[in-house]
Amino acid sequence: MKKVSFFSLSIIRIFMFILLSSTYISFLSHDDIFRRIYIFAAMIIFIINHFGQFSSEKLFVKLIFISIDFILSAGFGLLFASEGSLLYIIFFGVISTGVFIQTNKKKILILFSCVFFATWLLITYVKFLLAQEISIEDNILNLMFVMFCAVVGSLIRNLTDARETISNQFVQLNGSHEELRRAHEQLSEYSKQVENLTVIQERNRIAREIHDTVGHNMTALLVQIQLAKELLKLDVEKGEEVLTICEKLTRNSLEEIRLSVRTLRDDEGMQLAFIPSLREMLSDFSAMSNMETSLHIVGDPAMITPSVQPTIKRVIQESLTNAKRHGMATFYKSTITILKEKISVEIFDNGQGVNSVVPGFGLLNMKERIQEHGGEVFFESIEGKGFFITFYIPLNNLMWSSAEVTG
Repeated sequence: MKKVSFFSLSIIRIFMFILLSSTYISFLSHDDIFRRIYIFAAMIIFIINHFGQFSSEKLFVKLIFISIDFILSAGFGLLFASEGSLLYIIFFGVISTGVFIQTNKKKILILFSCVFFATWLLITYVKFLLAQEISIEDNILNLMFVMFCAVVGSLIRNLTDARETISNQFVQLNGSHEELRRAHEQLSEYSKQVENLTVIQERNRIAREIHDTVGHNMTALLVQIQLAKELLKLDVEKGEEVLTICEKLTRNSLEEIRLSVRTLRDDEGMQLAFIPSLREMLSDFSAMSNMETSLHIVGDPAMITPSVQPTIKRVIQESLTNAKRHGMATFYKSTITILKEKISVEIFDNGQGVNSVVPGFGLLNMKERIQEHGGEVFFESIEGKGFFITFYIPLNNLMWSSAEVTG
């Protein structure tokens, strides 16, 4: 479109110069060789100047071609002053359009305007001396035409600049969009890597816990079995008591292994969503231990980021094991509340309880997990009234962590 518009403007401009120049031929007599040569030479120079003016990128070169056009136009006004023709003003109108298209520098435009008015006054004065008359109305109309051409040139210039600006902004926008797309891909990849590292870290932690808890139980079980073998030879009743202890150790270890393996399970994208996996874990534990369990969610679970989900799940898992193993509880309730500022979790079991809570391996492990996310945990228990666990993780830390994972 821009090329078509420029081509049309060029054709019209050249045609105007040729038409205006040829019009002056009607003022010539057969023996007026000089002015005839001037007219044809001006036509050729106008055409050459036009292509030179619009093909050059240097403003200085453009001004030289504009100055030549200006001098030629002024020459028409002076050479044909005796005829009283005002056609030369149209030359200046065409030139002014080109000037205001070529540049928007105020100094150049003011200089052009001043030179034009000075030239116009000079030619008008020469016409008055030769013809002894002056048409004020015609001169005003012609001046208005030149001013109109200048305004048109300025508007074309502004339109061209606006198109270039829009084009440049579009290119920049496309570039920014492409950079954002690449950045998003990198961030997504980084997010996946961080999530994988979080899973690996969680698996390593669970592996250590299995080693520390189940391994300890297996060692104790081995000792008890060896003891039972000896006692069965000497005292069958005591041997049976030891075997009962062995059975209890075996059941506790089996429960620990089942819960730990469930957390480790990864079926290539077939893992359950966070809340359904919690419900299933509670349901399975209830079936294994005959302990009633419940889960209550307040707020939008989608705000819980994948990096925090394993922590909440493992804390609930650990509290389940402790409620049954140490408290002999028959009822367990957990409430997850997602607020604007934080995520809080309240856990209660109706176990035996203690008057003084001394954190062991399990409770210390809970505390470390929660503090890794900037949260706090509180333990409270009263003998005969159960055990309470309350912890929270600030949501602003979660949002910051999510930004870090994805950005």
